[in-house]
Amino acid sequence: MFKKIGEERAFDGILKQIIENIQTGRLKAGDGLPAERTMAETMGVSRAAVREVLRALELLGILNAVPGGGNYITEDLDTWLIGPLSILFQLNNSYVRQNQQLRAALERENAILAAQKCTPLDAAELWMLIARLDAAEDEKTRGTLDKELHQKIAKIADNPMIYSVLAAADKLTESIISGTRDYIMRKNQSASVVDEQHHRLVEAIINGDTSEAERCMSEHMVTVEEFMSEMLEEKEKQQG
Repeated sequence: MFKKIGEERAFDGILKQIIENIQTGRLKAGDGLPAERTMAETMGVSRAAVREVLRALELLGILNAVPGGGNYITEDLDTWLIGPLSILFQLNNSYVRQNQQLRAALERENAILAAQKCTPLDAAELWMLIARLDAAEDEKTRGTLDKELHQKIAKIADNPMIYSVLAAADKLTESIISGTRDYIMRKNQSASVVDEQHHRLVEAIINGDTSEAERCMSEHMVTVEEFMSEMLEEKEKQQG
C-alpha cells in the first residue's frame, strides 16, 4: 500500500500516497490506516512527519482519530469537504450576497440533476416533505423542513461536490444571519408564496421536466435573496 518516499518533501510524499490509496480504492471509507510506526518505516520517514500528515487530514475531516485505537478513513467521504469549505467561507463572511449568488447557481444545477435522476421512491419522499411543510404551523419547524427539502433535492442530484459547497454556504448564511428560514416563513404572505414555489418545484422534478425545475428553482432563489436583503438591512439598522 505504501512505499519509500524519494526526493520529495516528506509531508508531500506521505500525503500523496494516502490520497492515491483513497482514489484507487485501496483505502475505503471506514478503513483503518497502518500504525504510525509501520507507515514511517515503510516510507522511510520519521513518525513525526507521519503524525503531522495524519493530523492535517483529521482537521480536514478525511480521517477520524480514535484515541488509542488508530486512524480511520471517514465513513462519509462524500461530505468531508463541508468543514474546510465552511472555514474558507467564514473568512470571507462580509460577502453574504455573493455567497447567496453562489448558492442560487448551485441550487439551479441541483434542480436540473434531480429532475434527471428522480426515482419513484425519491418522488414519494419529496411529496412527504411537502405534506409535512403544509401541515406545520410553527415557523422554526417549517424552516427545518424547508432545509430538509433542499437537502433531499441535493441528494437526488447526487453530486457530492455541489452538496458539500451548498452545505458550507448554508452554514455561513446561518452564522451571519441566523434564522433565515424562520424569518422567511413568518414574513407576511411569504409562507404561501414559498409553499407554492416548493409545490411547483417538486412537481417539475418528479415529472422529469429539467427546464421547469430550473425555472422554479431560479424563482425561488430570487425570493430567498429578497428576504435575505431585508434581513441584512434590518441587521444593519440595529447595529447602526
